[in-house]
Amino acid sequence: MSAKESRRVFVIEQAVKGKITNRQAAEVLGLSEHQVIRLKERMKADGVAGLAHKNRGRDHYKHFQQVGL
Repeated sequence: MSAKESRRVFVIEQAVKGKITNRQAAEVLGLSEHQVIRLKERMKADGVAGLAHKNRGRDHYKHFQQVGL
């Protein structure tokens, strides 16, 4: 997990616990309030793994074109 992702997890955890507001979390992370709400929902549903980028661990789409899939 990168430093950026660790920070995101920490801030969203604080927002979920109610220690900071969605607006404060959005300002810290440079996101909109709506995006913070979406991240909180994903964190509640999937835990920390829900905050990781969904394409993590997948090959680039051009790799599939070169292989012929």
